Amino acid sequence: MDSENGHDVENSDEEEGSLNDEPEQALYDHTTSESDSTGVSLDIGHIVEDCDEAEVSLDDEHEQQSLDDYTNSGSEGLGFEHHSSSHTDDYDGGDDTTSDSEQMVNDDMMRSPLYQGALVTLGQTILLLMAFAVIVGLTQDGLQTLLQILSLILPQDSHLPATKYLFKKLFKTGKYDFHVYCPKCCCVLENNACKRCHQDFDKNELMKNGNFFFTLPLIDQLKHSLETSNLGESLNYRKTRPTNPDTISDIMDGKLYKQMCKDSNLKKDYSFSLTFNSDGVPIFKSSSFSIWPLLCHINELPPNIRKKTMFLTGLWFGPKKPSISTFFRPFINEMKTLSSVGFEWCSNAKIVKSYVYAIICSCDSVARAMLQNIKQFNGKFGCNWCLHPGERVEKGKGHVQVYPFHEEVTERSHTDMIKYQRNVGTGENFGVKGPTPLSSLPFFDIVSGFIVDSMHCIDLGVMRQLSTLWFDSSFHKEPWYIGTRANEIDRKIEQFQPPSNITRMPRSILTRAYWKASEWRAFLLFYAPIVLKSVLPRRFFEHFLLLCQAVYALQTTCITQLELFYASQHLNEFVLNFETLYGRPHMTYNVHILLHLSDSVRNWGPLWCYSAYSFEGCNGFLLKLYNGTQSVPLQIVTSFLLLKEVESMGKVLMQNAHPRVQQLFDTVVDGFNATKHVRRVNGTVFFGHGCSRALDLYEKDAVEQFLENPVKDQAIFYHKAVYNSQIFLSINYRRKLKRDNTLVRRSDGSVCQIVGFAKVESHTGCEHALCLVRKCVSKPRLFLQGYFGESRCQIKHVMSISSEFAELTVLDLSQLSDKFVVYRQENSCLVCLLPNSLERD
Repeated sequence: MDSENGHDVENSDEEEGSLNDEPEQALYDHTTSESDSTGVSLDIGHIVEDCDEAEVSLDDEHEQQSLDDYTNSGSEGLGFEHHSSSHTDDYDGGDDTTSDSEQMVNDDMMRSPLYQGALVTLGQTILLLMAFAVIVGLTQDGLQTLLQILSLILPQDSHLPATKYLFKKLFKTGKYDFHVYCPKCCCVLENNACKRCHQDFDKNELMKNGNFFFTLPLIDQLKHSLETSNLGESLNYRKTRPTNPDTISDIMDGKLYKQMCKDSNLKKDYSFSLTFNSDGVPIFKSSSFSIWPLLCHINELPPNIRKKTMFLTGLWFGPKKPSISTFFRPFINEMKTLSSVGFEWCSNAKIVKSYVYAIICSCDSVARAMLQNIKQFNGKFGCNWCLHPGERVEKGKGHVQVYPFHEEVTERSHTDMIKYQRNVGTGENFGVKGPTPLSSLPFFDIVSGFIVDSMHCIDLGVMRQLSTLWFDSSFHKEPWYIGTRANEIDRKIEQFQPPSNITRMPRSILTRAYWKASEWRAFLLFYAPIVLKSVLPRRFFEHFLLLCQAVYALQTTCITQLELFYASQHLNEFVLNFETLYGRPHMTYNVHILLHLSDSVRNWGPLWCYSAYSFEGCNGFLLKLYNGTQSVPLQIVTSFLLLKEVESMGKVLMQNAHPRVQQLFDTVVDGFNATKHVRRVNGTVFFGHGCSRALDLYEKDAVEQFLENPVKDQAIFYHKAVYNSQIFLSINYRRKLKRDNTLVRRSDGSVCQIVGFAKVESHTGCEHALCLVRKCVSKPRLFLQGYFGESRCQIKHVMSISSEFAELTVLDLSQLSDKFVVYRQENSCLVCLLPNSLERD
């Protein structure tokens, strides 16, 4: 998060999950062998020729060895504790002595049934077991026991490997490189010596102390995913998506993206760009050790695929923050090759070439200052985008750095930043501390390439700061204080029914110290505008509405130029009056950078395109890929690559699989709960058995009027459906939930209540997935608008609707455009429209 008190990575919006098994790989043989001195990276030697570091590659031959070889002494809290019970020899016991030839599994066997009459093949069974073992955190001993149990249950002709050794030999994980660095200057060692310090070190000792990091060649991951996961076809999204020259709906509509297409090979078919991120994630509660993953995703993929397709290109581990010049160097060198030479891959039996550019960096303020190599936000000239000097003022018993509103402030530029980096120590450098390796990243603007992240700046920043001012008892004498009415606010918050798009249910304002970023976002956009009305003094409430409406507008699916202009005006008005209302000591850095929020949208698209939520979600997933405290970073790297291999093998082995087998595989890999009965009809997924009955006269008339064709009398009715990754429920859904997925907005703007879903069949045999709804009798009305100074602020996404609904009508599910957060009252209902359906917690 961005905070005046420093970097708080514990406020990630993801919960830590169960951890995975311990890999059986060794670094000892590599660090003591002659190959250690070569510094050759697997298959990408041309990429690192200009890198001043030696790289130690781990190949498949070493993947069955144990890290215990060099960690027998252990080191508390470093992730290398020795637990002999956790690492059993793969060749102990009678079963593991079986020769490879006796259990060799060929392609024909992988595609044959597991046993006579089985629904699942041997290969599908192996994939399911491996995915399950990694996802649920099954230990090595647990995997061995599971295989032994299955060997007793299954027929002898099943050919399922009975030992974990033979089982794991069927999988070949991707490539990765291992680097040990100098503890003094962080330079990667070469032949056990530091080129910069000219000192010799014992690499084994440095590894025990955590002086190492991993890199994963990006080119191999990209090629693998594009060829095996059908991502290549999805790259056409930027050409097939609907566009409007007067609106901004994705990164491709941004001003800087369009400019880059003119200046580079990004405009060519199959070329694409990346958004990358790096942030610290604590590993152990009892120590300061953390991991710093270097993640990226492809901007040109459709949003629903983009957020889920992450690439791990590096992993730093230790008690200290990474050295940017050391940790990012392999990534930068690889991007130089990918942007200038590109890489070839096979698309539909045709060899194509892609050029790749890393153009956006999404991170919090602490990491951003490290990457730019400028002063932190609590120092003079600490803003990443302008030359606002800030000032020190008294606050409590100390002093803080604040950023009062200035009418005109000079913007930073890439050219000036390079000049300041070269002139460090010779004059005024406006907060620049020295060169940064990101300056050499091709086509990356060292200023505009960094965006204002809404998760850290707004949700965990300004919104949390405002709540402290409103509810913390230390401000009980201030005119804005409403802490005495917290119980009244809590009673109102309990009445909200969010849809399933919002994963966390609203909690008491008294527990706000434990809120995650997504809870602050929901409070800002949906709960606070309703519960604070008539509670927060009017001038403070209407001032807050400026922030609410501006942030909502910048997070919508499609932003017009006029909406962007008004959002910028509202944010300027909000920051301008913040000092007058709350005082200069509260003019924090997060409040100041709201002034740069509109520029990020203008340059790179809506806030949801590049927010840190998806990266924080991946960080939370990585925390599930290790078990215990031994060799944590290696476990994460190998488990991550193993899951990628399972997914790609699934594209082949799951072809023509039985629906139940395919559904179970998707369930295990994606991590969602299995549903026993599913029916798919033209892009719609119906859940449950369904009820087969005849259409009544009203239903049949409505259906035939909508389809303009006669249909059969019999239909199957459902109460739960998923369309376009969104869950919809009928009002007759048997489970009474605290959520509301029944109220929707049609594409024409009207509000409807879902009565049910039906699969009907025309007389020609064509199946249709339809939604039966009742339309609200009155049009939605605006519930909130405020006047602050000369600014008129209409909260357009909060509306009042009638509780009465008209006669039955029929829609196609594609006509259900949006869902609501619902706040029910006695005679009416308030609904808050979600800004988009693309960004999830």
